[in-house]
Amino acid sequence: MPRATANTPLILVAVLGVCGVGVLLVDFWPFLSTGMAGQVMFSPDETDFQQLLFHYSTLPRLSMAFLCGAGLALAGAAIQTVLRNPLASPTTLGVGAGVEFALTVFILIAPASLALFQEAFALAGGMIALGAVYLIAAKRGNATLWLILAGMIVNLLLQSGTQILLLFNEQYLQSVFMWGAGDLAQNGWDAALFVLPRVVIGMIAVLALSRPLDLLALGDDTANSLGAKVTLLRLLILGFAVFITASVISAAGMIGFVGLAVPAALRIAGLTRSRDLMIYSVLTGGLALLVIDFIVRQFNGLGGDVLPTGAATALFGAPFIILILRKARIMPGAQSNDHPNDQHIISKTGLSILLMAVLIVGVVFSLFTSLDGTGFAVLGWTTPWQDSSLDVLTGRAERTFAAMICGAALAVSGTLIQRVGRNPLASPEITGVSSATALAIIIALAIFGVGQRADLMVIGAAGGVVSLIVLLALCRKFTHAPHYVLLNGLALTAILGAIVRIFLTRSGTQTSMLMSWLAGTTYFTNMDEVMIVAAVTAVLLITAIALRRPLELASLGTDQAVSLGLGISVFQFAMMLLAAILAAAATLLVGPLSFVGLMAPHLARVAGYRLAGGHLLGAVLIGVNVMMVAEWLARNLLYPQQLPTGLIAALIGTSYFLILAVRKR
Repeated sequence: MPRATANTPLILVAVLGVCGVGVLLVDFWPFLSTGMAGQVMFSPDETDFQQLLFHYSTLPRLSMAFLCGAGLALAGAAIQTVLRNPLASPTTLGVGAGVEFALTVFILIAPASLALFQEAFALAGGMIALGAVYLIAAKRGNATLWLILAGMIVNLLLQSGTQILLLFNEQYLQSVFMWGAGDLAQNGWDAALFVLPRVVIGMIAVLALSRPLDLLALGDDTANSLGAKVTLLRLLILGFAVFITASVISAAGMIGFVGLAVPAALRIAGLTRSRDLMIYSVLTGGLALLVIDFIVRQFNGLGGDVLPTGAATALFGAPFIILILRKARIMPGAQSNDHPNDQHIISKTGLSILLMAVLIVGVVFSLFTSLDGTGFAVLGWTTPWQDSSLDVLTGRAERTFAAMICGAALAVSGTLIQRVGRNPLASPEITGVSSATALAIIIALAIFGVGQRADLMVIGAAGGVVSLIVLLALCRKFTHAPHYVLLNGLALTAILGAIVRIFLTRSGTQTSMLMSWLAGTTYFTNMDEVMIVAAVTAVLLITAIALRRPLELASLGTDQAVSLGLGISVFQFAMMLLAAILAAAATLLVGPLSFVGLMAPHLARVAGYRLAGGHLLGAVLIGVNVMMVAEWLARNLLYPQQLPTGLIAALIGTSYFLILAVRKR
């Protein structure tokens, strides 16, 4: 960890304090110059619009920015200390997603008479999410990597549920989506008066427990030997942290990375005692979010639209996390043994035959059967064949084959990334390839008006390649550490996801369509596009299989590959380019899909497909079957409602990794 002087935290707070005073001076200057600062703060002239606007909008926003930043930083510091994990925070451990899901359910379903219970509902959602993450990681000794993986799994599950609710309630879509992006805009003092006492209560409680926090930081055994009731203290402090987080999110929506970046920065600056860390976290978090929100407001003035502070915060926080990973070396080096063992339940030949049989039967089942609300309906059997039946069959074929081709493309893409990067946790979704591809396509569509699918595929592939190059550059000295690549990839994904969310909040009437596409839907596909993507996938799969021997060499590591005559840098870039093209093709056809590119290669390795050629083919068979099942479920699970295929695939993938995480092998 880089050296820090005793005055470094004080200097950091002083610099932010000067910036905060500058923000206040800029906002107050029109009234300071006329001697009306006191009047506009306490008793504005009701006939002066500028005074009313400042008193009921700008001033409450300044207060909310400081309170939310202080509360989230305090909650993050408490969680990091209790779990002894410098990468733990309300966002990475699923608390924010749990609160957001609970509040979305409450807003959409609960009657107005239950409004008093909204905060309790949000608190319960956050506690349940954190409890799920803690129980999963407890099987692995609460190791840093498994805490983050468990948080990622729970986050994705809850975010998928939130997206499904929003897509089924489009009349609330824009307002709820804007709130979920983290909106500090105010039209009164109600929100600030709601958050203030809760943050103060949480702050007093956590500060009062600062001495027990110091004991917990020493480890469970040491704390027990000194008489501390570890389990009770941990639950109490985590409860207060979740309470603060739920209060902030209830009032302002999701504001990410403050609770992660601020305490981590202060630890690097040299703070070790819990009491000092908590106090400095409150001041630093509040001032940091105040300054960030001021910058956001300047862009709002230029663009004329609302820019969500929560999404913009990720643009500042996520790069800082990448910097922490590079400078602080805080990730443990003993957790890189994540390679699964062969299960040998069935031979690879038998498994391949079984997967092919499931695929053939599944295609027939998907094309000719559906649910009609009363049971299974078989086209041409339980329902009479009509002139429109051919159109129904064609539509099902387009959607089924689109899902299958995307499953194959992402499976090949994930396999290439995992083998070349020698990282079983890498995939197009986690390394930022899918997010970069989606962002490039959205920018091409929304800003430049590009409408040709071929052009969009090239642009999307370029975005994916750039993302991979950035990730490889960040991790070039740590290719042996899967956790390091994983966390840098998650940070890149957060940055790209924040930009995507900003574009969505400014897209107006296109928000619903873009959200459906981002959730992964086959609804907009046609057979011509399916055949084009199928041809691209087939060509690149054949190319990858033809290069299976160099792929095997690349899997041995850089030194071994070079000693055997492989130009590893050129080959690595070529394989990553193929992976990015495949991810772009799948994203263009269906939208960005989660966990398919990670789960299919992982399952193939578990099943015993170790050599590169067999690994590619096994992953393809698994990816095709998973997406085929996901597409049928998306069409029929909530008949007559249509679910996005990507969300169902995400639920399947997260369920698999949830089971894998819970099982202590």
